[in-house]
Amino acid sequence: MPIRRCNEKKCLRIILLLLTFLSAAAILSAQEKIEWEPVDGTDHYRVEIRLNGELVLETRSNEPHIPLFLPPGEYDFQIKVINTFGKVASAGEWSPLKITAPEIPFIIDFLPMEIHEGGEAVFRTRVSGLVSEPGESTIFILEDAEGKQLQLESEPSAATTEGQNGDWKEVILKARRPKPGPGPWTLVMTNPDGRENRMETALVVLDRLRPRIRKFSPREIPAGEVHNMVVLEITGMESGAVIEFSGPSVIKATLLKENKDGILEYSLNLQDVGIGWYSVSVTNPSGDSDFKAKAFEVLPAPPTPEEITAANALKIDENEPRPIPEFPRSVFGGWHFTFPIGSASEYFKNGYAGLSLGFSQKFHNDLVRRIPGFDGIAWDFTFSYSYNRTTFPLIVINLNRYDFLLGLNYVTPFDFPVNLLLRTGAGMGFSIYTSPDHDRDEWLGPFKLRELDSLDFIARFGIGARYEINTRWYIDLTCDIAATFYLSRSAWSIQPRLEGGWQW
Repeated sequence: MPIRRCNEKKCLRIILLLLTFLSAAAILSAQEKIEWEPVDGTDHYRVEIRLNGELVLETRSNEPHIPLFLPPGEYDFQIKVINTFGKVASAGEWSPLKITAPEIPFIIDFLPMEIHEGGEAVFRTRVSGLVSEPGESTIFILEDAEGKQLQLESEPSAATTEGQNGDWKEVILKARRPKPGPGPWTLVMTNPDGRENRMETALVVLDRLRPRIRKFSPREIPAGEVHNMVVLEITGMESGAVIEFSGPSVIKATLLKENKDGILEYSLNLQDVGIGWYSVSVTNPSGDSDFKAKAFEVLPAPPTPEEITAANALKIDENEPRPIPEFPRSVFGGWHFTFPIGSASEYFKNGYAGLSLGFSQKFHNDLVRRIPGFDGIAWDFTFSYSYNRTTFPLIVINLNRYDFLLGLNYVTPFDFPVNLLLRTGAGMGFSIYTSPDHDRDEWLGPFKLRELDSLDFIARFGIGARYEINTRWYIDLTCDIAATFYLSRSAWSIQPRLEGGWQW
């Protein structure tokens, strides 16, 4: 049989196409193939493919399909059935075959790259190779370091029409429930054919902090000066937090310094500002905030030498009483234990159940407010309950004490984290006796339990420490020496106390 030779240009074109076919076949999946109905008695099939009427490929296949590894283009193909004698038993019609280039996913950018935990999880991403066919579309997933995945809802962005040239598209991505937790997340873009692209650490979710204003110093600042340095201590503050001052008038505040411990130094311009209390608020970018009412007070400007001279001429009394305290009243409550001492320990056991409730108010009269160091003196009224146990021969008896005391307490007025607390009080107490085994009206030898009940005089003296959590809340840790004066004897005890209170 004579051998047909191809011209140089034609051969070169066929060789380039074959090389392209081989390189394309390396990335195609098993589903990309040409299939046809099998024919019984067939030895094999011959597939001929032509481009623009010119034969570019002729191949043999023992199965009724061949892999589709052609580059994009519009082709015609024909299937021939070859019998066992190597002859063409039948041939199909030439059929059109259109091959399009696969969409290669690629993530160009992703914004925002940082959000706070629990914040709005709406993102914008620019991508190429996006597939948005009915029933088949690109899937976007966030994946953390442990492999946890969150699928994102996607929708086209209105901005994609601006300057769009077909190479990229902008997509809006939304995370519903659950939202991504703290840490780095990878964005995965996956097309329906299985191709994917990954952008490592596309998103970092920051811990959501809850700010707390711990301290503002100084608490009192005279008006009139342009530069007044103050120190503000805040915990749980995020980068970019907004701090605002509010009060009788607008204060111009300039941040001078901020360190990593949340201590900020400000310069306040108090020239021509209103006199009175001012509040401070802090709001984190994640949404949490804190508000400190009456953080500091702007006092009247100090008198000028001329005003002092005029005041002396008018014989103005310089010993004016201090202002009424900011929060003069408080309620408190807590727990205490009772440990009998001296002869009382022969009758009563240690009591580990006790509570107290009370009300306290600082003195308002001018005399007390004129005495230096007496800012912290107050009167209080306290109800106290204590439980002790005693063992009479073969009888268990419980003592329940209900005390009502009127007293004084004093807290040192220094700007320390912990201040000294002194208190004293006296009043009346009721002693009620019960037994887990006997009725109160039952005769227990020479007496009934009810006959032991008494109304007694009580007194106490205590010393301890007070810690102010903020301007409203405080905690007292004290130790009292308490005495109960019965008709025939007195009983002494030590009572450690832990109490908390709220001022207004």
